[in-house]
Amino acid sequence: MAQRALGAFERPVDYLFVIGRSLRNRCAVLPEELAALAVSDANANGPQSWRLCNQLGGGHQSGAWRLESDRRQVAVLKLATPSWAQQMIRAERAVAKVRAAGYPTPAWLATGQTNGIGYQIQEFVQGTEVAVIGIAEAAELIKVLELQAGLDPDPDRCWSDYLANQLKAGLDALRADVALTGAPGRDLILACNQLLATTDPDACLLRTDMVHGDFRHSNVLLDHGTVSGVIDIEAIGSGSRVNDYATLLDHTDIEPDALELLINAAVEAAGPDALRACFALVAMDLVRFMYSRSPALDVRPLANRIVALTDRAKTLDRITRTK
Repeated sequence: MAQRALGAFERPVDYLFVIGRSLRNRCAVLPEELAALAVSDANANGPQSWRLCNQLGGGHQSGAWRLESDRRQVAVLKLATPSWAQQMIRAERAVAKVRAAGYPTPAWLATGQTNGIGYQIQEFVQGTEVAVIGIAEAAELIKVLELQAGLDPDPDRCWSDYLANQLKAGLDALRADVALTGAPGRDLILACNQLLATTDPDACLLRTDMVHGDFRHSNVLLDHGTVSGVIDIEAIGSGSRVNDYATLLDHTDIEPDALELLINAAVEAAGPDALRACFALVAMDLVRFMYSRSPALDVRPLANRIVALTDRAKTLDRITRTK
């Protein structure tokens, strides 16, 4: 992964992919064995006795394991690489704070670190990820995002500082990385430059909202049409919720009316220029991340994703230009 100006704000990546690759490179234990070690550590230090059941499939629980306790409670075990372990543990207090304010994220039951790998155990939440965002889904997502206003869960970990740093000192490196993907990447850079043309790098973003840090469609679960849980929240911090609106807007399958509804809500939350800047950073950062994972593999899926992001950037420019 490309280095960033602020290491604390690394992308909360797919833990199974990173752990599995790093361990294979070192000929160390397998992720399944690490999961067993984490359960053993949790059992030695907590009030419940957990049993490791099975790895959870699907996009929203990748790199996670289902647990059951001696009290018949079902939970989810998540692992973190050594570089992400401390942030995972730090996030526990912020998660408790936003839950106390009514934010719909599962309760964390235990956190810890063993063999250098971090872990957390959280309640299992019923639901399915949001696949296609229509008007009804957009309205539910906006309700959740607006709950983040003023929650300020971790002032010393402020996403607005990271975004400001990227705008002032990180754009050249970001553009250079995206340009490695060829013509589609260069088209995306042009579209993002158009969004950034109205941005003042010295303008202050809000600092007192909650920022999820990876508010994607796959991290929001719906049950009977309402949000049952927001998961993969380990990157939580303070800042402006417009960052999470921008992250959500990179989803490919958003119906036109729902897209306009989300954009208008984001503009209402933080203004058009903040949204434009955040989306440009989110889109280019996503491409850099995807390319860093598989630069030598078939680039066609990545090219298609870049084209979709470029179209979304142009749509965002058109809708917000006169606001």
